[in-house]
Amino acid sequence: MQAVGNTFIKLSSITLLALSVNLVGCQTFKNLTGGKDVDAVETAEKSEQNYYNDAITQIDKGRYTQAIEDLTNLRTFYPTGQYAEQALLDMMYAQYASGKYEMAAASAEQFISLYPSNPQVSYAYYVRGVANMQGSSEGLKLFKLNQAERDTAYLRIAFANFQELINKYPNSPYAPDAAQRMTFIYNQFAESEMSAANWYIEREAYVAAVNRAKWVFQYYPLSESIPEAIAVLAYSYDKLGMSDLANEYKTLLQINYPNMLSADGRVKLNTKRERSFINKLTFGQLSRFNKDTSVATGDYNGATKTQIIRNANQLRLPSENTATANAPVANTAPTRGSGINVGLGLPEASTERVTSQSSTGSTAREANVDPQNINQTRRTTLPNQGVDIMPADVDMNDE
Repeated sequence: MQAVGNTFIKLSSITLLALSVNLVGCQTFKNLTGGKDVDAVETAEKSEQNYYNDAITQIDKGRYTQAIEDLTNLRTFYPTGQYAEQALLDMMYAQYASGKYEMAAASAEQFISLYPSNPQVSYAYYVRGVANMQGSSEGLKLFKLNQAERDTAYLRIAFANFQELINKYPNSPYAPDAAQRMTFIYNQFAESEMSAANWYIEREAYVAAVNRAKWVFQYYPLSESIPEAIAVLAYSYDKLGMSDLANEYKTLLQINYPNMLSADGRVKLNTKRERSFINKLTFGQLSRFNKDTSVATGDYNGATKTQIIRNANQLRLPSENTATANAPVANTAPTRGSGINVGLGLPEASTERVTSQSSTGSTAREANVDPQNINQTRRTTLPNQGVDIMPADVDMNDE
């Protein structure tokens, strides 16, 4: 009985000791050898104010690595201090400015999770999208590299990020630029399909080119690639010997985009497409958050900010699973019965010629997109696909 009592006393003592350590541990750590209390904040080399001031000074001088270090220390030693939230905002900018895009997106995600009611949370949503967009090619270089040749995973994520921003915070000063970036990404996906269509045309794989154009009609009906898709259909059907269909699509071009037909009625394929959308668009410059949010505005191409946001809200990307499941095999023409071919990566250059399908065979018939029910007054609808397109709204040839 005495042994049981002694055991109870020992356990009680251990429990009390653990409780006392727990109560004290949130503020101080007991030096077990000397009995001295060491406050956690006392381990910091600088005050919270000094950490923050030094970080901002470093940012202003472009010394982002040192700024990130100071801001990290601030949040480590003063996690609930008055500058903790602002420090995370500044950190995500410093990470972005130094090319650490994944870290910037992660910091933005952390801010959204920790401080969802912060008045500046829309800035975090914006930075997250811009960082993911920039990460789509390890330094975006939108105006120099062909988006069709890149991994599109980051672009899909960025599109979803911007979509969430404009849905949750349509009145945010960052919403218009986010909407423009959505539109850019959407057009890039459609353009990549047309890049692939041209690749197939160069190799006389006209059925595959038709399928690419059909894919644009079905999944990117509001894109600037619609005129080119019509041209590809007209040209490819002509090459396949399906003159009636070719002529009907040529009629659409004559009505809507006469500059894509020559005087003798031949289709002008835009194999060296001018990116009119890029030329007309200037994205907002991501800057450090402050009360002057004008830094996030860009050129809006004649439309109001409300119109830009409303138009972007109508855009949808096909699911990644859909794109992956229907991706064509590189360097080969589509097999019979394969349906629409999709995939955002261009096939790699090959010395092997991709042969065209017979214009009289069943494969050519499978590529048939009958435009007989098309209303040829600035409106095009592909029958049996439920796709309604207004070329007047997306004419990429308008000056």
